[in-house]
Amino acid sequence: MQSATIGSLTEALSKFQGSVKQPKLNKSVKVRTKDGGSYTFQYADLGACISAAAPELQKNGLAVIQTIQGQVLVTTLSHTSGEFINSQMPLNQQTLFSTEFQSIGSMITYLKRYAYCAILGIVADEDDGANAACGNQVEYNNGKHGADTGQQAAGGSKAGVTGAQLKGFMSEINAKQSIDELMAYWLNMIHEHPNLNDNEQLRNTCFQRASSLGIAELEQCKNNDDIEILIQRWTDIWPATIQANTPFGNAIVQKRNTIAA
Repeated sequence: MQSATIGSLTEALSKFQGSVKQPKLNKSVKVRTKDGGSYTFQYADLGACISAAAPELQKNGLAVIQTIQGQVLVTTLSHTSGEFINSQMPLNQQTLFSTEFQSIGSMITYLKRYAYCAILGIVADEDDGANAACGNQVEYNNGKHGADTGQQAAGGSKAGVTGAQLKGFMSEINAKQSIDELMAYWLNMIHEHPNLNDNEQLRNTCFQRASSLGIAELEQCKNNDDIEILIQRWTDIWPATIQANTPFGNAIVQKRNTIAA
């Protein structure tokens, strides 16, 4: 989602990216591979990312705002002109509604770091080749439950696919132009790789793409009758996408308000 125009924001972001110093990789991660080997790679925690970006953000009239709205992490990049863009990432509901508050904090911190870096285009870690997503054991800060753990967000799938394959699946998901294409692709993918059905990263990508396709359909609605037909259609397809406090659900509320006005 974005403002009607983003020209000034894009110009400021371009200047920011040309001058910002990438965050220092101040934490280490130990990966134990399925064949018994191990190696480490470095990453920057959320504090290091913010410290690196903040001075150049201020110079260029930019600000990053991160809020949790219901079950969604919303990251907004705004400019002094009033222009903005934002990204919305559904939170893992199983973790979100657990009573293990440390796990909830870990999930939110992890996702905030990745969303923050993604919207700014900065690099916070070395590429681990999607090891966690491929079933390898990843230990952050020399512990399985560190303050910034990526294991749960990666989904813990043991599908035996490579990091390149995982990225390819995500790219294919984002390329689908209709919900029917998306669902057909998803069903075919998990038929060939059943364990990927539990991969949180892929499920979130699919959810976000479905939400985007639904919002595009919503834009064609002219009145409340059209909206009711759309809601019924999506209730049959994927009801979770239109629940309250989801990107699609919020867009439906906004559309209704616009029509009413």
